[in-house]
Amino acid sequence: MASAEMSVRELMHLDAELARKQARQRLNAAGPPLEAPAAGGGSPALHVAAIYGVGKKLLAEVVIGARSHIYMRGQALPVGGKAGPGTYLLRGISGSCVHLERAGDSQTLCLRPGLWAARP
Repeated sequence: MASAEMSVRELMHLDAELARKQARQRLNAAGPPLEAPAAGGGSPALHVAAIYGVGKKLLAEVVIGARSHIYMRGQALPVGGKAGPGTYLLRGISGSCVHLERAGDSQTLCLRPGLWAARP
């Protein structure tokens, strides 16, 4: 039984990695993100690279500046992140959008329809 569970976990991990890779490829092919950095504010550009998972166990990959951060639903800090004044905190994941907050400033970032819409 343990070997069957491990196989399922391995398959789920491989599937998530493949979905993430494909989302990045589509993102690169689609051009620059729709969100532009704030003018003169020093805030980095933000965009959602991927949202994956099942049911309530969702993960969001958010690119902040040039770095990718993984947020888990129910956890405010990104995986491996530390709290600080410049840290974006996860407030929620709903549908194709991620809700972040930093120093009282709320941001709602959504996947671009071209990344997940069906293509003919």
